[in-house]
Amino acid sequence: MKKVLFLTVLMVLVAGLAFAQRPTPTATIHQQGLTGQGVQANNKPGVSGILFYGGDIDTTSPNADGLWTNNNSLLGLSGQVFSPFVIPKTTKWSVSSLFTNVLYNPFPPAIDSASWDVVSITTNSNTIPPSTTATIVCSGTDSSPVLTDTGRNLFGFYEEFTTAVAVAGCDLKGGPKGADYWESVTVNTSTFQLAYESNVNDTPPPNAIGTPEPANNSYFYGPAFGATTLVNANTQGPFSLFSAGVAGTSSK
Repeated sequence: MKKVLFLTVLMVLVAGLAFAQRPTPTATIHQQGLTGQGVQANNKPGVSGILFYGGDIDTTSPNADGLWTNNNSLLGLSGQVFSPFVIPKTTKWSVSSLFTNVLYNPFPPAIDSASWDVVSITTNSNTIPPSTTATIVCSGTDSSPVLTDTGRNLFGFYEEFTTAVAVAGCDLKGGPKGADYWESVTVNTSTFQLAYESNVNDTPPPNAIGTPEPANNSYFYGPAFGATTLVNANTQGPFSLFSAGVAGTSSK
């Protein structure tokens, strides 16, 4: 009887310790007040046919951070990050995959699926305050997103995984002067799972590919965190650039 009681108490203590180590869900990782040295790795995304990649996070930098990119039914929290990319003029892209580098806690992450969008964003300066609208160009849901550990870790609490979704029927044109689009990859989860899209905090961006990501032109939508409309991501923290990319084929 004493042995059973001892084991029960031990299990409760261990469970309580694990729960106590869970960070509080916040819009950004920095808002959790974590400390500790990050682990950095010079690993490129494990995705083939990359046309654009914004670059790697530097997890050893004090400006390393992540912004919520998760639709979590258990916590009742959802948010999307929209990061820009540019298709060069007179170029056509047939997109086969979108990917983002996401910092997860706990890890390995438990993901049900991942939703993806490619949008165009316009701002109407004639309204007070000016209104920003996203128009969906193509979208979908991947029930089996591919997660690849990048080897980078933030504060010892968050492990980064490249989160890639398969895309079909998304053909984009650059136009005579090029064209700006925004991508979003949002994981869908139903357990205690935190997920934050990594920022890119070094200049020049490490391992970036293609036309540079436009700085200070990302957006965030997260009503549970006060962003009830599209807001510029840099209003939430050091989010000038994000670690996201596009894969596929390019033609003239």
